[in-house]
Amino acid sequence: MKIFLFLILLFFSFFSYSQADIKEPGKINSLKCAVGALDAYFELQEYLEKKPKLKGVVYLACDTSSGEYSWTWQSSKNIEKAHTKAFKNCTKHSKKRGTGECFLFSENQNIVWQLSERRMAMFKKTLAKKQNNETTEEDIDFTFDGRWNVKSSENDFVKYKNQKKELKFKKKEDEIPGRYLFDQEDVTDDYQIHAIYILAADSKDKQFDVKGIIEKVVFKANKNMKKKTKGKELRLDLTKDGKLDVSFLRVDRTKKQINADDAATYLTGMAVKNGFYHPKKIYTIFYQDKYRDERGQVGQAMLFGDKGNVEIISGVTYLGHGTQDSWKHHLHEIFHALGFVQLCAPGAVTEKNSRWGKNDHLKYSGDIMSDMGGDANNIDKKNTEYYGHSNTNCPMDLKKSAYLMPTELDPQLLPYLKNCATTRRLSKYSHENSLNCLAKLDF
Repeated sequence: MKIFLFLILLFFSFFSYSQADIKEPGKINSLKCAVGALDAYFELQEYLEKKPKLKGVVYLACDTSSGEYSWTWQSSKNIEKAHTKAFKNCTKHSKKRGTGECFLFSENQNIVWQLSERRMAMFKKTLAKKQNNETTEEDIDFTFDGRWNVKSSENDFVKYKNQKKELKFKKKEDEIPGRYLFDQEDVTDDYQIHAIYILAADSKDKQFDVKGIIEKVVFKANKNMKKKTKGKELRLDLTKDGKLDVSFLRVDRTKKQINADDAATYLTGMAVKNGFYHPKKIYTIFYQDKYRDERGQVGQAMLFGDKGNVEIISGVTYLGHGTQDSWKHHLHEIFHALGFVQLCAPGAVTEKNSRWGKNDHLKYSGDIMSDMGGDANNIDKKNTEYYGHSNTNCPMDLKKSAYLMPTELDPQLLPYLKNCATTRRLSKYSHENSLNCLAKLDF
C-alpha cells in the first residue's frame, strides 16, 4: 500500500513539474531565434483563420552558441492538449538538431517570448513588416543578429579625425607608457586591420596591449595565414617601427552587464562611438575578459553619420579563456567581418528552419571557418568555398579582399547592399557601391 501511494505521489509531482516546464515562456535573448519562430507563428495564424474553433501554440528551442533553432506549432480544440503535443514534438525535433530545451513562444495570437528592450524593439519592427507583407532588401539579405545604433549627432560621439584631441582616459591608472587611446599615424594609405584592446568598467588591467600579448596573437594569425594561403596575409595597421598599432578603450559597462547582453554588438558600438570607424579599416577587437563560453563573435553597429548610414562590422575575440588559441578565433572573426563565408558557398551550413536556409560557417571540420571544431587551421584547403574558388554564382572571394596583401589586380571591399548594410547573400558584387558606402564614413 505504501509503495502504491508513493508511486501516485511521484506521478503527480512529475506531472505538475512537466506542466510547469511545458508552459514556460522562453527568455533566450536571441533576435535571430525569435524572428525565425515567426515563420511558425504566421503558419499557425493562417491555419487558425481557416479553423476558428481551434486554439494553437508555438514552441521554440534556441541554441545561442551555434545560432540554430527549431520550432513546432500545434492546434487543438483543447489548449492544454495543444501545449502537451507541441512541447513533446518540439523536444523530439530539438534532440535531433541539438538546439536545446523547448520553451513557449506564443499561445494563439499572443507572443510571450522575452527579449531585452533593444531587441524587442527590433523584433516588433520585423513583426509589423511581416504582418503588412512588407519585404525589404535588408530583410532578405541581412544575416546578423541585431546592431548597435550610433548617431554622430550625439554629444559624446567622437569623429575619427578628432580622436587624438578628444579622447580621455576614464581611469587615471590606465594612462601608462606605450598606451594610446587613439589610432596612431598611419604608415600606409591602403586598407588595413586595426586592433583595439577593450576592458570593462571593472576589469583589472592586465596590460595585454603594452606587454605585446595582442601583437603576438595577431602576428601568429598572419604567419599561419601566409603559410596556408601560400603568400597572403592580412594588411595590419602598424606603427613606424613595425609594431602593431593597438588602441585602448575602457567601456562604461561592468563585466556582469556585458555578459547580460550581446557583447560583440555592444563593444563594436562603443568602438564606433569613440571614433573607430575609419573608411579604410576593419577592426579586430580584443576583450580582455570572458563572455559566457564564447571565444569570438562578429559585432555590428549602424552609424548614422553626417553623410548617411553605414554598417560597421568588427571581429571580436574574448581573451578570458586564455590566449593560446586566440589567434584562430581572431582570424575566424576577421574573415566573418570581411564578408565570409557567403551563403552561396557549397559547404555553407544548412539551416532548414532559418529564414535564409544556411549560415556563414562551413559544415565540415578542418577549416578555420568550420562550425565543428577540430583542426581549424586550414583556409579553404581545396579552394572550393570562399578563398581562391571558382564558383561563378558566388562573386565574393577572400583572396581578392583589399585588406589582404599582396593586393590582387581586381580587389574587393566589404559586400554592401544599396542601403549600406553588409550581406552574406550577394549575387553580384559592385565595387562602386562598396566605395560609395565607405565614402559616407569620411566625415
